[in-house]
Amino acid sequence: MPRPVTRRTVLGGAVTGVVAAGLAAGAGTAAASPPGLSFPTTRLARCANALIAETQQSFLRNHSLRSFLFARAAAERQGRRPDEDYDTELMFLICVLHDMGLTDEGNTDQRFEVAGADLAARFLEANGVTDRRVDTVWDAIALHTTQHLHGSPVFQRRRPAEIGIAQTGIGIDVTGPDNPDQLPPGFADRVHTHYPRLGGSRALTEAILEQTIANPLKAPPMTLPGEIRHQRHPSLPYLTWDMILDANSWAD
Repeated sequence: MPRPVTRRTVLGGAVTGVVAAGLAAGAGTAAASPPGLSFPTTRLARCANALIAETQQSFLRNHSLRSFLFARAAAERQGRRPDEDYDTELMFLICVLHDMGLTDEGNTDQRFEVAGADLAARFLEANGVTDRRVDTVWDAIALHTTQHLHGSPVFQRRRPAEIGIAQTGIGIDVTGPDNPDQLPPGFADRVHTHYPRLGGSRALTEAILEQTIANPLKAPPMTLPGEIRHQRHPSLPYLTWDMILDANSWAD
């Protein structure tokens, strides 16, 4: 029976310990995956899988894994080939780590998207990754709730493909496909059979709300956490754009 991965090992301990635990945790997952629902089995992917298995609640972990499966399937429908048109491991890392800001380990004063991006960067650096992949993962996670960003032609042309592909999969899992042809017929049912929603987007929303009620710093105005807090609890203080303008030092 594999030894559990400790928080210290995963986030900041010796890389050797992370690798050993990640390989042990990832091997069983890869072997049990049915056709079409497999995940990357690289050392880094297994370490990430070990991290989310320990730190993410079941509904959140399933959301992370489904996001990857939907992202890859949607990309394939567009003719984009894994490890030819994009880096599968990198896209997997974005998907499974994108909501780490909603875990106890990633809960800081930053809004959950930025807190998760920071934790993901530290995780990669602790595992010996210091190149542009850290920047790609950070950008993708920090911006993943920015609506319609990956629809920009310049964004698609200038930013790494893994960001847009991952964000598409995340969006599919939160609100559903944009059109009936975005996923293969019956694919979503297969994914949900193996990785049930367990409350789905409502559970995700409640997790965001719980953080913002406990710490208003995590709900800055004009962000998703800020809007969720304001819409669910309109009586709580909320800084509007006009209030920001009224307080500006130029007295405009």
